[in-house]
Amino acid sequence: MTGPRIALGERASHPFVRVGPPAEASGETPLVLVTGLNDPLLRVTDALWFSGVVATYGVRLRRRGYPGPVYLTSRPVGRPADDTTRDMGHDLAAFLDGFDRPADLLGVSMGGFVANHCAVDHPDRVRRLVLGLAAARLSDHGRARIREWRDWADAGEWGRIYRAGCDAVAVGPLRRAMRAATYPYDAFVSYPPAGVDFAPAVDACLAHDASERAPPLPTLVVGGTEDPFFTTGEFRRTGELLDAPFHRLDGLGHEAVVCAGERFDEPMLEFLCD
Repeated sequence: MTGPRIALGERASHPFVRVGPPAEASGETPLVLVTGLNDPLLRVTDALWFSGVVATYGVRLRRRGYPGPVYLTSRPVGRPADDTTRDMGHDLAAFLDGFDRPADLLGVSMGGFVANHCAVDHPDRVRRLVLGLAAARLSDHGRARIREWRDWADAGEWGRIYRAGCDAVAVGPLRRAMRAATYPYDAFVSYPPAGVDFAPAVDACLAHDASERAPPLPTLVVGGTEDPFFTTGEFRRTGELLDAPFHRLDGLGHEAVVCAGERFDEPMLEFLCD
């Protein structure tokens, strides 16, 4: 038995890793994953090892029943200083224009901000939307946290940002291993690949508020009770504002995708494959 087909590419200036046959050849709805705030620090095709790590999530979704190809995307390099999440949503629509049918969108964290705007402004390009670990806006503790990250970026303290990202998305031995891999940034790297885009991404997150932008299509909100950027109440409120069901992940935060895959994937796949 052969393994899943994996390819790296770029469309509408968006680097991507694809798991499965091209959408045009599959005859199935593609699923497009939109990445979060730390995307500029290591885009999905910046390093072959990272592309392989990213691809494992697409493989996981395919093996758990998603029938179409999975595209894991990064944002274009060289964002303007006054970039907004809505601008990013328009750019994402250009990526989706390459498909012969509307795509499913999974926006993770900040990626949910971008995907929400895309679904509102370009509903003809989106079939269903999942806001994964993303609410309509940051909670107060989330705003404080990423403001601190922006201060670190201004000071060139990229290792601290990478480690903070590791702390947000992993737990246990995996977190320790990921943190250990960041220390070379302190000693040898003064500026990460495409790091120039990080500060505008932070500012776009802080300005984001989609409380009055409900997509005219089926939407699901998935969020944890221990999230470092959003409260459970904010997730619930987002579901009410967007007329979308909210699936609560008790005891989980932003590590849900990496460390609690089955609990995160199950409600999402049930929604997308219904």
